[in-house]
Parts: sequence; C-alpha cells; structure tokens
Amino acid sequence: MFVAIALGIGLVCLAIFGAATFFLAKGMASVLGVLALPLLGYRPPAVALRLTSWAGALLVLILLPMKGCSHVQVELYRQAIPPQFELVEVLHHDEIVGFREGCGYAIFRLSEDNLARIRRQGLTYFEAAELGRDGKPYHQYQPWKATPTSEHEQLLRGQNCAGEPSELLERAQRAAGNEGAYFTTGHEQDLVVVPALGLLIYSYNG
Repeated sequence: MFVAIALGIGLVCLAIFGAATFFLAKGMASVLGVLALPLLGYRPPAVALRLTSWAGALLVLILLPMKGCSHVQVELYRQAIPPQFELVEVLHHDEIVGFREGCGYAIFRLSEDNLARIRRQGLTYFEAAELGRDGKPYHQYQPWKATPTSEHEQLLRGQNCAGEPSELLERAQRAAGNEGAYFTTGHEQDLVVVPALGLLIYSYNG
C-alpha cells in the first residue's frame, strides 16, 4: 500500500509536468525568438529555436519531477515514523519502486534535544513510539529492543535491493551489531536509532 501510494503520486507528478512541458516549450521558443536578435545579432532558424526550447522543456520535465517527487517520497517516510522522534533532515535515501511493491531506506538526523532525552532515558523513551505519524495500522511497530540483535531479527531490510549502500548506512549496520543502539520491526519495515551517530534509519521491503 505504501509503495502504491508513492507510485501513484509519482505518476501524477509526471503527468502534470508532461502537460506543462508542452506549454513551457512554446513559451521558451517565443522568448528565444525575441532575445536571439539583440543578443546574437541574428535570428536563428525556426527549427533551431524549436529544438532548443524543447530541449530546455525536457530538462525541466526530468529535473523538477525528480526533485518534487523525491520530496514527496521523503515525506511518506516521515509519516511512517513515530512522532516521538524529531527528524531534523534526511541525510540520504535510496529506493526501488515497482508497480505493487518496492524497497529502500531513509537516514534521518535527529535533533540534539531528542538525542539527549534518548541517552538519558534509554529504552524507556521508546515505550510509546510504536505507531507512525499517520496513525495507520500498517505503520504499527513491535516493542523496541536494545542492540545487538539476535540472529532471526531482520534489520535494514531495504538495503539489499536499493543502490550501493552509503557510508552512513554501513556505519549504522555495524552499530546495530553492538550495544548502544535501539530497533523495532513492523509489517514490512523496521526502524533503527543509533544515538552515537545521531541517526534514525527507516527501512522497508514489500
């Protein structure tokens, strides 16, 4: 369901910008036609103006949806994370989205105040952090535990089908194998908090 929503939003983004590209290209051609003579000293052929305007419009079509849909994707990740965590910024995210399912992860930096409370209270701090910000049952989590994990507990499950793991993810993975971090699992996702690194990692596969 999570992936279907993300894919739907992505397709809407592409449709909107696809329609906008046509009008943008026409507008750019008109502007280039007006500016070409004073700037270049001559008026380029109409074909050249059309090709240039369409190239510029296609560049917009490619770049803006990528940035905009990336922002939407990160916001969906935020909604899956319990509100007890103060997410300052996303440091890295990577995902593969299919028509029905996908996988990926996002690494967030936690606020210093949030980290101070976690370090002071330890596992007690996590007792109420078992439901995502959106309140949906799909983002219900098991009671939190302290690392290291046992052999049957699967963490950072989305890293294997995304791209090359980032250095931050590798450091978090090493931390999850030792004491000092905390984790929980959900239906098709897991959360890992590493206070020493100031990070929260959301990972999903399904």
